[in-house]
Amino acid sequence: MLRLVGIGLNPKKHITQEALEKIRNSDEVYLELYTSRIVDMSLEELENFLNRKIILLDRKTVESNFLVERSRNLDVSLLVPGDPIIATTHIGLVILSIENGIKYEIINGISVQCVVPSILGLQNYKFGRSISIPFPEYDYYPESVYNFLLENRRLGLHTLVYLDLREGLEMSAIMGLDILLKMEDIHRKNALDRNTVVAVISRAGSDRQRATADTVERIKTRDLGPTPHIMVIAGTLHYMEIEALRKLASFPDDQNVNL
Repeated sequence: MLRLVGIGLNPKKHITQEALEKIRNSDEVYLELYTSRIVDMSLEELENFLNRKIILLDRKTVESNFLVERSRNLDVSLLVPGDPIIATTHIGLVILSIENGIKYEIINGISVQCVVPSILGLQNYKFGRSISIPFPEYDYYPESVYNFLLENRRLGLHTLVYLDLREGLEMSAIMGLDILLKMEDIHRKNALDRNTVVAVISRAGSDRQRATADTVERIKTRDLGPTPHIMVIAGTLHYMEIEALRKLASFPDDQNVNL
């Protein structure tokens, strides 16, 4: 059997009893860290916490037949930070398991998609399609990212912005904003400007979590905390959301927002 196990953003706080039981009953336990990071824990600390040897896999191996083949005769668990299906490509493993007659289970975990609105006090139903900002390749900026943001903003919806992760490299919120502003310079459809409200969360779920909200222009002068970052480009804000940002994310009292 192949199990896709969500371990939350911070396993010490977020891992469920179901996940613990499934992990401890597995023959082999693997981990991927290319879709997200574990905060406040190293791989060794996670192994000690779970009392299991964990094998770290790269993206190429996870997306191959390796795990499905290992699951033919063994109980295999793939640990995924957050939730194993939300904002990941792991549904492909489910499909591959079905096609190969392999039993599978999905053990859901606490995802950044539910944590972020809670941290910021934003209304969850007012979020539109999430976007991911990749590191630019040869000065190429994917137009789809810009268009999804533009559509959300025209509908008054908030946009959850994932920032690219690579081995040994984490995109900061400031770099992500610079990329979006570069896209705005290219397309000029008013997806965002210097007065757009943006919120940044540093190390979501950790003991050192920090939330900061301000305008695009002013947030670059704020101390946003260490990466990993996740970002929200605000749509139309309800007055209670503005008050929440002031109380929960140090949004300046002198900053006026059009409701």
